[in-house]
Amino acid sequence: MEGDASDKNIAFMLQDDEADGPYYHQEWEGMKQTTPIISGGMNALRLPAFFENLGHSNVILTAGGGSFGHKDGPKPGAISCRQGEESWKEWKAGKFGDVSLSDGIIEFAKTHEELKGAFLTFQKDADQIYPGWKEKLGYTGESSVQAATFDWAKKAAAA
Repeated sequence: MEGDASDKNIAFMLQDDEADGPYYHQEWEGMKQTTPIISGGMNALRLPAFFENLGHSNVILTAGGGSFGHKDGPKPGAISCRQGEESWKEWKAGKFGDVSLSDGIIEFAKTHEELKGAFLTFQKDADQIYPGWKEKLGYTGESSVQAATFDWAKKAAAA
């Protein structure tokens, strides 16, 4: 469901038990509802737009790389995914005023370290989805935005 507004048709098929395609209309004949499972390259930065396209956040999330790949480790990675959902809900409720989804998520990240860390961890996604994020989150110059790497050996030694 990542992508643009045209992807919403899939969500309507599942919710409304019918589908309008370019050349057809199809009744789904009472197909039982299911819970969507999302995975494959998903991380906290991608979740808000995904939920916006889907229209809800009632999903099963299996974001291994999005959690274990976080610069601060798997627990902050999982927390960042949860914060990705929370930020979308707060944006949807108008908590950030009349701003774009991406600006609302950045505003939320300013006070949530795990989500802020996801911007440093998944910089390619951050650059693509959240233009100007470095400046908006207070990172100035290349030296302040280093590529994130998690030192598993250091973490294991500390345990």
